[in-house]
Order: sequence, then C-alpha cells, then structure tokens
Amino acid sequence: MKFSLFIDKNKCKGCGLCVNVCPRAVLKMSDKINKKGYRFPEVSKASDCRGCKQCAEICPDAVIEIEGEKE
Repeated sequence: MKFSLFIDKNKCKGCGLCVNVCPRAVLKMSDKINKKGYRFPEVSKASDCRGCKQCAEICPDAVIEIEGEKE
C-alpha cells in the first residue's frame, strides 16, 4: 500500500504531537508559519509512511488525514 498524508496547515496549532508520535519519522516541524502564527508539521519522508494513523489520532485539532491506495 502507498499512503498519502494531508495536513491542514492553517488549522494547526503547532503542538508537535504528531511529529513526536510517528514511529517512522515521516513528519517534521516546518520553519514556515501558518495564518495563525504557528509552525506546522510537514511531510519529510512520504515513502516511509505505513498508514498507522498515530499522527492523525493524536492530533487534538484533527488536521491530519491519511489515505491509502494500492500500488
């Protein structure tokens, strides 16, 4: 399976929980700032994502979605 990870960066509050919980270090905090003035996570290793959804589950603002597709 190949997975796509989507982050609504403008709704993110920059807590970093998703980055810390990812077992494969797929996410990293960006140096960019969103409309609310927070740094947000971005995908750094998309091909390493295995769709565990831990990042989406821990996100208090529900700004992460993961979709899977057959290769």
